[in-house]
Amino acid sequence: MALEMDSLMMVRQGLETDLDRLSKEYEDIAIENDSLKGSLDNAREVIAKKEDQIRWAQRKAATDSKTLKEEIVTLEAARSGLTSTIEALRTENNDLKQANAELTEKVALFEEENAGLQVQVTDLNAANSILEKKAADLANTSFKASSMQVDIAKRNDKNTIKSRRVRKLNIGFDLVDVPEEFQGAQNIYLYITDSNGVPIEGGSGTVKVGSGDKSLVIEPIDVKKVSLTGSQRFEFTHEIIGKLKPGYYIASIYADKGLLGSTLFKLI
Repeated sequence: MALEMDSLMMVRQGLETDLDRLSKEYEDIAIENDSLKGSLDNAREVIAKKEDQIRWAQRKAATDSKTLKEEIVTLEAARSGLTSTIEALRTENNDLKQANAELTEKVALFEEENAGLQVQVTDLNAANSILEKKAADLANTSFKASSMQVDIAKRNDKNTIKSRRVRKLNIGFDLVDVPEEFQGAQNIYLYITDSNGVPIEGGSGTVKVGSGDKSLVIEPIDVKKVSLTGSQRFEFTHEIIGKLKPGYYIASIYADKGLLGSTLFKLI
């Protein structure tokens, strides 16, 4: 009987040690759960109940083997329940951490996209500002390029708007109802800049166009010597040197007399 009592006392002591350790582990993981979910008060209430169960079991301890066996069953049930609760909280915490990580990634992606949109808006505003200024610089409202069209092609001549694949630009336009004083031999220039007014690569030198306070020095990327009649359509085909960056570009057509017209196009 003495040996059995000693054995049961050792089992009870081991269980109490396990429950003390599990209670501490539970409190730690419950605090972590609280930081993720805001449920610390509930976790503490659960811990308090478990501690009450342990204290009750401890108070119920007696010197006879039957009472000790009942106490051991109670302690084992408390340990099992606490272990299950800890595992459930650990699983929930892992799920919350994963959800938070996914949300953080989505927020970062949104911020990146938003920053990109802000850059595009700034780029577009700058390009529109240049277009508005050019509209005021037309050489003559009765002598201007109309129906301007920009076709952007890659190496195999298929259309693209991806900046890194652009290899060729085709810019077509009409010159109709040209006044008689502007008919005859003319130089027609193609001039392309980015949204900041910086010319793209490929220019072969500078020329002065216009006269008086509307005169301007440009660096065209192409020039055609033509003989203008009343109406005609022209097209420039330009092979891109280097690579263009994503953004907005302004294609402008000039004659010796000055600006004939401009249009905007975008690369991504």
